[in-house]
Amino acid sequence: MKNIFLFFLFFATISCTTTSENPEAPQNIINNIELVFTTTEPNNDEIMITYYDIAKADNVSGPHQFMYDNDGKPLPLILKFDDYKYKFLDGEAFRNNFSTSELRVQIFVNGELLDERFDRGTSTTFATLDISFKILN
Repeated sequence: MKNIFLFFLFFATISCTTTSENPEAPQNIINNIELVFTTTEPNNDEIMITYYDIAKADNVSGPHQFMYDNDGKPLPLILKFDDYKYKFLDGEAFRNNFSTSELRVQIFVNGELLDERFDRGTSTTFATLDISFKILN
């Protein structure tokens, strides 16, 4: 009987304890992410974007065409992930032709430039940008 009493006393003590968590540590970190693509291609330019988690992509995967101003200069192509709550972006962008013009992406997290990547195609390869990275908080 004494053992049962000790067992229940031990169980009651364990069940009443709380875990120590830091109340100042953020529980749900939300980020606003912008991918800013630029090109030096003077003609009609288009990139293909593949995002590997379609549930998070929200119509990101697929072809995206650069717009040009009245002087024929390419305008930046901006993709936004508002209220992005995941720790990783996982995708790539590529030009579906053999242009040697530069293709560049700037990755902004909460308005701060996190990374910048660029590539040039050749006569046998496409310009390809890896947009897979871990978001640091």
